Amino acid sequence: MNHVTLSGTVFEPESRVAKSGMAVLTFRLSYYQGKGKDGKATYGGIDVTAFDRLAQAWDGQLQNKDKVIVTGHITLDKWEKDGKKYYKHRLIADDIGKQLDLFADVKPNGQYIQDEEVPF
Repeated sequence: MNHVTLSGTVFEPESRVAKSGMAVLTFRLSYYQGKGKDGKATYGGIDVTAFDRLAQAWDGQLQNKDKVIVTGHITLDKWEKDGKKYYKHRLIADDIGKQLDLFADVKPNGQYIQDEEVPF
């Protein structure tokens, strides 16, 4: 079995319940691939699917442009339409976490204390 970890940006998150009653969460994950020959940034994307408890835990929690880290395994979807075969990779999520923006312009909540006031 393969195991991958990708970080990127969420697009079009959607939660639903399958006919079986299982929760399903899907979204598109866009990720940076580096600079192309022209010097411009290039991006890739993969569809992500989470099932059951993981999908329930994230129901309503993901929004467009959220930064996340997803671990899971890659599957290959295959289908035929109008006599032509199609293939598409999908990431089946085992875990999803929000990515912290350590460089965000955030001011601390609270008061500064002098070193001599530190209790340890």
